[in-house]
Amino acid sequence: MVSPTRPYDLVTFDCYGTLIDWEGGMSQALERLGRELGVSVDTKPMVRRYIQLELGLEQSSYRRYRDILRLGLSALFKERGINLSASASRSFARSLAEWRPFPETAATLRRLRAAGYRTAVLSNVDDALLRRSLRRIGVPFDFKITAESVRSYKPSVRHWERLLSVSGVPKRRVLHVAASLVHDIIPAKTLGLAAVWINRHGERALPGAAPRQVFKDLKGLVPLLS
Repeated sequence: MVSPTRPYDLVTFDCYGTLIDWEGGMSQALERLGRELGVSVDTKPMVRRYIQLELGLEQSSYRRYRDILRLGLSALFKERGINLSASASRSFARSLAEWRPFPETAATLRRLRAAGYRTAVLSNVDDALLRRSLRRIGVPFDFKITAESVRSYKPSVRHWERLLSVSGVPKRRVLHVAASLVHDIIPAKTLGLAAVWINRHGERALPGAAPRQVFKDLKGLVPLLS
């Protein structure tokens, strides 16, 4: 049912990088792995390179995200002349469930739900990994769409197509919130959805990718949607 007092009825979120501190969690996991291997780890460039490797892996035929993590990590270290053991890459993949939410995540979600908004999470991971991360956030979602459930990775639009189908909410009443221009903002805009970019690092928008609003963190959503 459309509310005359709210600009949207459903607010959708990417998870890792938007709700969960993806880069911080990955940096800590890489540092821990470096200590175990006895090698020096420069986390910032390694995280940036991993993002590129992961995106490439996701564009091929579908495979589970835990396998994407292992393959991406192995490729990352192989570029540095290090062959990772299978146990090391599995340990890294398991660590994702330990990565922490951003400080404002839970409070912002609670306030939106208290204001009457339904919420959804659209994530490029497996079902089990997402469940464990959402337990860390501690706030329920009305809809949860994973790469495993649609057999596809963003920036493919299948996450949104499934969400629109199961929710019954028209596009004009959906707002998507995310930190990645490539994975989220561009495909959401392509589908005709309004989008908010969570730009935590002060990046520049890509040409043609300017979202409806830009905030440095999730707290900006509360006055926007009040």
